[in-house]
Amino acid sequence: MHGLRRSLRATLAACGAAAALAALASGAMAEASLLSQKAPEAAEITAIAQRQGYARVIVQFESPAGQIRPDPAGIADAKAKVAAVQDAIIASHFGSTANPRPGQGFERGLIRFDLTAGFAVNVSTAELEALAADPRVKTITLDRTMAPTR
Repeated sequence: MHGLRRSLRATLAACGAAAALAALASGAMAEASLLSQKAPEAAEITAIAQRQGYARVIVQFESPAGQIRPDPAGIADAKAKVAAVQDAIIASHFGSTANPRPGQGFERGLIRFDLTAGFAVNVSTAELEALAADPRVKTITLDRTMAPTR
């Protein structure tokens, strides 16, 4: 009888461990899937972040400005709306907009765009995944020098 109980406990423990591993794997796959959906270059960005500890990315969100009136008041209003969303995303991921938390072993290098709904920043792999999971973030691209197009 004791042997049967031990066998049953071992089987239940193995099933529990397998379920926990499956949950972890599905969570990791969901994060990877979100990153793949929001970052067409997800594999390249992740490889760079893993190799050097961070990657430089451009984070874009839906423009809160809508149609911008081409006058000083309209432009000022659009800038204020973009800045408000930038502030919210930056604060939730990097602590402070005025003095964002530095990366581990790298400068944050935060650059905010005035009218464009986005910003450039250096991020770790974990921060990249967290940004991808943020519903306010629409796209994440590698920030790289590009040759001008004609």
